[in-house]
Amino acid sequence: MITIEYLSEPDLNWNKRLLDSKYGTIYQTKEIAQYFEKTSKFKNSFLQFLDQSGTIVGQILLSKHNISKNKSVKGILKNFLLKNNSLYRWVYGPVIFDESKTYEINEQLFFYLKSKKTKIFGSEHPLLSGSFFNSKTSCKIKNWSTFLIDLSLSKEELWKNCDKHSARKNVERSLKRNVIVKEITKNDLKYHHSILADTKAKVGHKSLLSNIEIQWDLLHPLGFTGFLAWKDGLPVGSIMVSFFNNYVNEWGVARSDLDRDEKLYSQDLIKWKIIEWGNNNKFRYFDLTGANPNPKNSKEEGIFRYKKKWGGNMIQYDMVNS
Repeated sequence: MITIEYLSEPDLNWNKRLLDSKYGTIYQTKEIAQYFEKTSKFKNSFLQFLDQSGTIVGQILLSKHNISKNKSVKGILKNFLLKNNSLYRWVYGPVIFDESKTYEINEQLFFYLKSKKTKIFGSEHPLLSGSFFNSKTSCKIKNWSTFLIDLSLSKEELWKNCDKHSARKNVERSLKRNVIVKEITKNDLKYHHSILADTKAKVGHKSLLSNIEIQWDLLHPLGFTGFLAWKDGLPVGSIMVSFFNNYVNEWGVARSDLDRDEKLYSQDLIKWKIIEWGNNNKFRYFDLTGANPNPKNSKEEGIFRYKKKWGGNMIQYDMVNS
């Protein structure tokens, strides 16, 4: 029998347990919770799953936020739609410490969330693919995928696995155009932000330098950095990455108009430099973070092709959206 212990604040060993599990990622750390609180006003809760002996066999960070405030919806329709306007969300959880208890833990999680009578959106860890589907949840399950690059391979194997006519060719093109990639320092965040703000503005989103600085201050000590591409002294592209527990994920991908107009292929060069860097540091995986395995439009098809060309293994996993 699995029971749940609810905590409004994480205990002292929260992150340590994440590091002791191959399923622990930065998305489940206490620092990411602080980042959500400071930048998005999320309310966080920390759940621990205990077996009959009181041993902690799993844990998850849940972040709750409002999804209402649609000013275009009026009257009775608005009241109906916004009757329950909160959402619990998480990424790559629960983190499992005893795999024999995986399905019991998930069942208790979904039972807990059902009792809250709120919307939920979360994903299982790709290395635990199928754990949601087999946990008898009544939640709507959506199939998703990512590409995992095994960074333990030799550099020669990693390069060979990249698509010859797209990935490798574009990396070589970028080098010939004298694009230079350097790891970011805190002083470089303003350059990353300048590109990211333009990138997000094109799709109607905002980027605040203050939020990026908060992100850096909280996550950099855990394992968070970035790479910035330069051409003739001008920043042309950037990607931030986390590497907590030797598991690499992308954050804040940004591309300048100069890079696009002059076909500098800085994103491809940065991607390869991250693969080299991850290999040199003996990290475990580079997770290319999300692609629809059954693309619905040309945009999703393009994302899938781009991530596939880096030679990682496609892993399908489940997301719940209910």
